[in-house]
Amino acid sequence: MERTAGDGIGRDEAAFAALVHRHAGAVFGFVLRRVRDRALAEDLTQETLLRAWRGRETYRGGDERMRGWLLAIAGNVVRDQARMRARRVAESPADAAGDLAAEGSDPAVRHEHAESIQRLRIALAALPENHREMFLLRERDGLSYKEIAEVLGCPVGSVMSGLARARERLMGAVEG
Repeated sequence: MERTAGDGIGRDEAAFAALVHRHAGAVFGFVLRRVRDRALAEDLTQETLLRAWRGRETYRGGDERMRGWLLAIAGNVVRDQARMRARRVAESPADAAGDLAAEGSDPAVRHEHAESIQRLRIALAALPENHREMFLLRERDGLSYKEIAEVLGCPVGSVMSGLARARERLMGAVEG
């Protein structure tokens, strides 16, 4: 007997596991394109599949809807991970600060670099969360505007304007 969208395939653990397994490669590819780090993509794919497994009893689709459902979960996992990374960067000293401060042997230059990094860190932490996330996804992770829009679930125009505002505030803080 063929299953239909409303028959609760999520309650049939073996059938659900087979569907998830069939789409796991697509989930991994989706995540990898967004985070561009194979090890991180593997971890986030596992988290996606774990969340899907935990929510299996609420799933009401068949095979044709599974991929979209899993990719929606994966998008949420990627966004959650990006938010956590942005928070950690804003809360902890940037490794780049040490690298920039070490440039040159002139103590005045090192001090000026350290002050600029400190102002940048403070300004980054003061940005609205969505602008900070956009900035880090673009500058740290190298994502395109379109990719950032997909990760954050917003229009490309919002990414462009959000990045412009973030850069303006950060440049003002660094030039201080």
